[in-house]
Amino acid sequence: MNTKNYLGEKLKLLIVGSLAYDSISTEVNKVENTLGGSAVYAGISAAGHLERIFNHSKEEIGLVGVIGNDFLDSDLKVLEKKGLNISGIKKEEGLTFRWSGSYSGDMSQAITHSTELNVFETFSPIVPNDLRTPEITFCANMHPSIQASVLDQSNPKKFAAVDSMNLWINNTPRELSEILRRVEMAILNSDEVMMLAKCEDLVQAGNLIRSGKALFDDGTSRKGPEILIIKKGGEGVLALFKDTTIELPAFPTSKIIDPTGCGDSFAGALLAHLSNSSSKFPTKNELYESLIHANVTASFTIEEMGVNRINSLQNEEYNKRYIEYLELI
Repeated sequence: MNTKNYLGEKLKLLIVGSLAYDSISTEVNKVENTLGGSAVYAGISAAGHLERIFNHSKEEIGLVGVIGNDFLDSDLKVLEKKGLNISGIKKEEGLTFRWSGSYSGDMSQAITHSTELNVFETFSPIVPNDLRTPEITFCANMHPSIQASVLDQSNPKKFAAVDSMNLWINNTPRELSEILRRVEMAILNSDEVMMLAKCEDLVQAGNLIRSGKALFDDGTSRKGPEILIIKKGGEGVLALFKDTTIELPAFPTSKIIDPTGCGDSFAGALLAHLSNSSSKFPTKNELYESLIHANVTASFTIEEMGVNRINSLQNEEYNKRYIEYLELI
């Protein structure tokens, strides 16, 4: 990708993940081959958040990922227009990662109809030199070996964070455990936490992960991530941090159109906010405030198909909902 370079020290957040085309069906609407992927949702959310809350300049969020020949130039322009640095997006021969799924009922879980990894199947991330020293590195949901490669190539000034899923918990527990011991923050949903820890008490399960006791035994006493963010869907979020527990509700909304990418946009807003903190490691108050913004951002994501809602989100409507959320809690 050709993009304007800038000083690496300005980089707030490095996001490595998937860029995809999604076909999504819900009881309300349906869309084919719409822009998606974890890096896209997290990136658009993070860039919008920095501009909206901190009035930051462009290109302080860097994306690393892979696309195929079929990826539209107009979709790259969507990312550039949002202010994202796309120098780490590599185009390969073949097709872009595609996912097809549907939601029904309370839409808490997606039903996957097809997953075509295409060029993402052989994705080997190369982090450009000017993206290697961000404030925060975020490895979105990918195979742990890919996450390890990203961690090897980046040196964040504050900390590194990862997302994961039940597939890696079941199939690659050793590799995932190694990743969780290398990062300071993990962002998982409640089912994943209980599955990984083999414990149905959510707080206890989370602390077993943080202590390292729930992780694959590597013959050391290394602990897991210092901060564990547990996404609880419509029930909100739980954060375990040092001796502190933070619990916040989701913003109540009856307008649930498409939950796809909600967790990724949550992570993007959370980490963008923390990347702007004055301290190397977040204080309780900084984490609390960041989680508020993450919840508010996620509540917008679900209101339209794909990335449309967070991509077009206006400052006035965001600020209005932010105030409403503060009154709620």
